[in-house]
Amino acid sequence: MSHAVRRALLVALVFVCVLPTAATVARSGPNSRHSAIRGGDVDRTSVHLTATYDASLKLDWSAGTIRVRSEMRVTNTSGGPIDRVELNTVAPALGNMKLLETTVDGRSAKVNVGEQTLTVHLGGVLPKGAKATVLIRYDARLRDGSSGRSWMFSRDNGIRSVHRWIPWVSRKRSFFDAAAGDPFFTALSPRVDVEITADRPLIYASTGSPSGGKGNTRRFHAVNVRDFNFTAAPDYGRLTGWSRDGETKIVVFSRTFPRPVVLQAAKDAIAIFEKKLGQYPYPRLTISEASGGSGMESPGHVWISRTYPHYLLRFLTVHEVGHQWFYGVVGSDQPRQPFADEAVTDFLTRWYLGAFRSSQCSQARLDGSVYDYSGSCLHEVIYIQGGNFLDKLRHDIGNTRFWNALRDYYQNHRWQFGTTYELLERLRKSANAAGVNVMPRYRHRFPTIY
Repeated sequence: MSHAVRRALLVALVFVCVLPTAATVARSGPNSRHSAIRGGDVDRTSVHLTATYDASLKLDWSAGTIRVRSEMRVTNTSGGPIDRVELNTVAPALGNMKLLETTVDGRSAKVNVGEQTLTVHLGGVLPKGAKATVLIRYDARLRDGSSGRSWMFSRDNGIRSVHRWIPWVSRKRSFFDAAAGDPFFTALSPRVDVEITADRPLIYASTGSPSGGKGNTRRFHAVNVRDFNFTAAPDYGRLTGWSRDGETKIVVFSRTFPRPVVLQAAKDAIAIFEKKLGQYPYPRLTISEASGGSGMESPGHVWISRTYPHYLLRFLTVHEVGHQWFYGVVGSDQPRQPFADEAVTDFLTRWYLGAFRSSQCSQARLDGSVYDYSGSCLHEVIYIQGGNFLDKLRHDIGNTRFWNALRDYYQNHRWQFGTTYELLERLRKSANAAGVNVMPRYRHRFPTIY
């Protein structure tokens, strides 16, 4: 071999040795040119982040186990730097979660696991406007039976019900301190793509819309949602219809409850709420029989418990459809300000069905959190008294002004967060125009706000 050839081979060998491998790039992570995260800490997080999710779930039907891989691409739209993200999932509280891997921009990350919150430390500071990728893999087991809150994450009555399994941008809130109500506060995501694979053929009802799959794998796609939930069964019956304007596909899945009753109730609810508030926000509404509980809303998806009395199905369906407007489109801090979604939704339901009634609990303040009331009195105060409070406002300021105010509040907070205060202030503006002084009642029922 000539000297020139040996020299050329030596140069080539050195060049190959110093090239970074794919693994090296993946490990470079924060504080490198491959990540926007910089050194330091600011002791700050926020729910005002924008994240997309690519998640997969493998379900063992008989064992009731799931294996989850979720990749979140988050943009810091909070207006300031952050050094951690707080993610909501009920898997620790209900599913005996076992974390397998957590990385930030390809680098192993520290995680604190709470009741329903994963606090992922970014390993530095993510500046305003910057992006990061958070990968989480975990195993969990669905609960046997549907007592208490177990129905949210359960295998029971021939159905698998899987609620809030994707670790989702949130703020830390207690799960077990709430006797009732929804202890969830989650951000809107512009895109979610999900792949579910089971060990046998199943029929799925989910947030979003089916987007493909083959064999025992199914894919789903959702836009502008605050969570992604699903139920599954091998023997769901299905009934499909359309809203009255033909814009929304409605699909009802059940094993036991009468699908025509639920489908008609959903059609009616969409029609009346669109008339009063604005267009139903999603191209599809899926309603499914869940393994237990009562009812639960999700953007574009409603759970109805198989144990719920059939004569109340219409009421429950209308209520959960109402949540598509208040919680789905206009988000709120549900645990700390339940009036902003539950009182409004129950008012809408009872107004439409003519079902207002007196409360079975003593009159109480309406500005409490879900942690401030007993289980029964949360419903009787926030839902019943709250709905009656809004209906009295409607009578006092007039139908036109009231509905215009509620519609304005909805439109002005579309795809954002609203608050009890902002809702009340919009109604107060209409009351002032009608010559009605609402401040005495506001101060009496909302003392921490007024």
